[in-house]
Amino acid sequence: MDLNHAIAIAMTDGPEVGLHLIDGIDGLRGYHLWHAARADMLRRLDRRDEATAAYEKAHDIATNPADRRFLERRLKELDN
Repeated sequence: MDLNHAIAIAMTDGPEVGLHLIDGIDGLRGYHLWHAARADMLRRLDRRDEATAAYEKAHDIATNPADRRFLERRLKELDN
């Protein structure tokens, strides 16, 4: 899957490269983990407002309670 590849590349080449790769993936805008991955890259780049918006979008479309709790924790971390 392209999203997993982008995340793996980000681990070695940095979040800016990862964000670029994630943004280049078509067809996943309705997938909460795409938004969560973007949010993580933005958070690591200290782009807090954008990261918050991406985490909120991920939370809004996530249906799994465990995923929603994780995203809520991330949002609280950014709020501090």
